[in-house]
Amino acid sequence: MEWNKDLEKKILYKYRFTLTVRVIKVIAATLFFFWLYMLLVSLIYDGTQLGEKHAFYSKVAMDWTQPNMEEDFGGLDSIEITPFLTQKISYPIYKRVGKETVRAGEMKQAKSLLNTFSKRNIEFAEPKTEKEYNFYLPEDPRTGKSLEENEVPGIWNRLEKVDEGTVAELSFSTKTFMKPEELYEILKPYDVDVLWMPLYAGELKDFETSWGGGGDSISLFYNFGFTGGRETNNDFNSQTKLSFEPDHLNENKKLMLKQMNELLENESESYRENFLGLDHLEERYNYLMKNGFQVYGAVVTGPVKELLKLRDLEQIQGADLGKMTYWNWEE
Repeated sequence: MEWNKDLEKKILYKYRFTLTVRVIKVIAATLFFFWLYMLLVSLIYDGTQLGEKHAFYSKVAMDWTQPNMEEDFGGLDSIEITPFLTQKISYPIYKRVGKETVRAGEMKQAKSLLNTFSKRNIEFAEPKTEKEYNFYLPEDPRTGKSLEENEVPGIWNRLEKVDEGTVAELSFSTKTFMKPEELYEILKPYDVDVLWMPLYAGELKDFETSWGGGGDSISLFYNFGFTGGRETNNDFNSQTKLSFEPDHLNENKKLMLKQMNELLENESESYRENFLGLDHLEERYNYLMKNGFQVYGAVVTGPVKELLKLRDLEQIQGADLGKMTYWNWEE
């Protein structure tokens, strides 16, 4: 056969066609095996209930460390696993202002095979206006010396000027450590709802932690607190959540200690710290078991004129005003 340009074109065309078919077959086979791999990974992942477990403990950690933050209880969480076996969990979060909730943002977490590379982040809906909670210790745990608050100027004057048809959230510290029951008793005469209390768990006494302040004040950078507890069944599919009210305080304490103990017994330190964001959990648990629950402030919500009455309480200090919205309170 004599070589010519037509023959050359014919051979090149045939070669390109054959190569293209082979490439398509390789891509198709790769996609098929990838689909099969992800199907098996997803089936195994769904069967182990790992996603539901991580989502549950994520919410428990949020209850303890994020004052007045809650998920849409009963809503659907976004749970998925990537080809590299990173587990991604996200759910919207809300804040109680008055009797209703307002959208605060979204909790996003990624749990890698190595917990060291896990990520936890809250994407706030309005990051520029989101209030950072500061609570001030009533005394220096290392010396017992009484401390003072770092009062935000003009908080009470601002409340005086707000229209009475408004509800808001307010945070404050107390001048002494006290039991949750004692703080509830102090607030009993006022028409407000208590949402969260900062809990003293041995910071600066039994273990070192970061703190700030000015003059004779100490504010811990890491919030750790007490609120309504939650419980789940063995497969993490069904959950219950208790309200944070005086009648349920003992049950809430038991649930909190139970979950702290479960995390200590069943999960690694890297899981607790890098994925859940819970530092010094063992030291906190041991302190609470030995000394009981002591709080030094609260986050409350209610009508602004009712919140204004708290100014007359001698036991509170360091008040700060959070979100406000239109009236949604019970008459």
